[in-house]
Parts: sequence; C-alpha cells; structure tokens
Amino acid sequence: MSQTVFVTGATGFIAQHVVNELLKNGYTVIGTARSETKSQPLIKLFKEKYPNGNLSFVIVEDISTESAFDDVLINNKSITNVIHTASPFSYGIDKSLEDAYLNPAVNGTLNILNAIYKYAPQVENVIITSSFAALKQYGNEYTTHIHTNESWNPINWENDVKTENDGYSASKTYAEKAARKFMIQQDPKPNFKLTTVNPPYVFGPQCFDDYVSNKLNTSNEVLNNITKIDPSNNEPQVVFGALAIDVRDVAKFHVLPLSNENLQSERIFLTSGPVTAQNVLNIMNESCDPLKGKIAIGDPSKTNEIIEQNCPKYDLSNLKSIIGDYEFINLEESIVDVFDQYYKVNSV
Repeated sequence: MSQTVFVTGATGFIAQHVVNELLKNGYTVIGTARSETKSQPLIKLFKEKYPNGNLSFVIVEDISTESAFDDVLINNKSITNVIHTASPFSYGIDKSLEDAYLNPAVNGTLNILNAIYKYAPQVENVIITSSFAALKQYGNEYTTHIHTNESWNPINWENDVKTENDGYSASKTYAEKAARKFMIQQDPKPNFKLTTVNPPYVFGPQCFDDYVSNKLNTSNEVLNNITKIDPSNNEPQVVFGALAIDVRDVAKFHVLPLSNENLQSERIFLTSGPVTAQNVLNIMNESCDPLKGKIAIGDPSKTNEIIEQNCPKYDLSNLKSIIGDYEFINLEESIVDVFDQYYKVNSV
C-alpha cells in the first residue's frame, strides 16, 4: 500500500508540481482546495496524466480558521505525511497587512500542526513551504551577508512592516518561527519530524497548460514585466537583485524528505543562482525566439557587475553535504520553459 500524503493548498502553483511529483512516485494524495470549482479541473487533469494515480480533494475554505484541518485528519487515518503549502501570496488584497498576510500564515501553520499533534499520531513527516524571505537580511546586509539555511530575517512586525512586501516577508518569517517553537514546546514531543523548504523567487512553467492565461502567476509575472522595459533602453538593467529557483526543483525538495531521512528536520534553502533584469534580458534575447528584437537589450557587459552589487550572497554547503551534487534547473531553462508554454497558449 502506498503512503498517503496530505497536501494543503494543493491548487497553487508550487503545490500542483508537488502533487505531480507525489503521484509520479506512487504516493496517494489528499489535497485541500478552497472550493470544488478549484479542485475539479485538477482532478481531471491529473487523472488524464496518471490514470492509476490516487488523488482526492477536501474543501478547506479558510486555513486560518481554528480547527480548519481537524476533520480531515480525524477522518483519514491513512495519512502518514503532510506537506503544508497553503499560505497567502497575492499582492493587492483589500485587507490590513496583518489580516492579509500575518494571521493566515501563522494561524494556518499552527492549525495544521495542532491538528496533526491531536488527531494524527501516525504522521511521520511534516514539510512546510517557507521562503527565502524568512532568511534574507536587510540594508547593506542583503548583498554582503552570506545567506545559509541558518540565516534568519530580523524583521519586526510592529516596527518594520510598512508595505505588502514587508508583510509577506514577515509572515513567512513569523510562521516558520512559530512552527519551530511549536515543536520545542509540546509535551510530550510530537511524533513527526518538521522540515521546511525555503526557496527564493520561484520561476518555471505551470504544471498544466490549462493554468496559463494572458497574465502569469505572481512569480513568473516578474519575468513578464521585464519584457515591458522600453526596447530602446540600452542602459544596464537592474530593477531588482534576487535569487531564483525552478518550481520543479522546489517540488522535488518537498517530496525528497519523505524518502531521504537525512533531509528530515532540515531547513532546506535552495537556489540555482542570482537573478536581475539584465541576466533575464540576456536569456530572453538569446533563447526566447518570440521575444527577440521586441524587448530591451540593456547592457549585457555589465551583467556580472550588476549581480555582484545587487544580489544576495549565499552558501548551500549544508544542502550539498546531505545530498551531494544536485544539478538544479538553471535560470535559462526556467525562463525558456515559461515563455514557450505562454506562447503555446497565447498567440504572439
């Protein structure tokens, strides 16, 4: 009998790839969705892709509601692993920053942990989608600090949160800290091991073409915005300095801890490397045929300088010591796959 994995927020961008990875590896999956309208199309698509796969959905309208996950875990004693991906990430929400980001992230995380602790002693592993936002430093430290899986964002909600980006960063930091505090404070100790996955900007194609529209999802829309830079602009293009990772690698590292004991209880920080508008433009102009001649070129000669001055430094030694040499999908492949899929669905 295959292991059953409970995936919260299973209709999301990253979560669909996680479900795909689970079904591909023979796991039974129970996912949550906010409505049947969101879950039914996915059941159909995954059934077509994996005719022998076992996927079902339960409806959880609001993850921040107390006891939101209790019934699922009470009624499904076959669940042996939980992957918690559900968390707010959609700028422009018409709520206070606390209600839009902090409360759903922290309460949703504690709700799932409490439900497992109370009603699912058979659960062995819990993997939570955290973020590089919970690691990153601010000010000069953003580009001088060497970020590792032991780095923590020093943000303080009362003093530092002014914008939606601040709210998101703080919510991921506070939620992960709350989860780790939960594991320490419980008596008796939980039966399960807690692992977090901390990706930076997540790029890459949708799991299914059906989920591609004329507007890309939040992470990939960053790439789309770069295509809108004035084509006549030949100045070095920064726009932002960050780190990137492909969604398919993120999905794999949510699933690997279920079979690799060395990854269990870890804080898995992963990245394929730095990203700025300039190196994205370089890739688009070199490898994305529909965009060639239509977008800015910037100044490719300044790429390394821009990355050095604007992108975070990082060290993945901890991860490499556990899994050895792992070849991440590079930024070029991520970007090419995003736009190949986009232009397959939308006319140029």
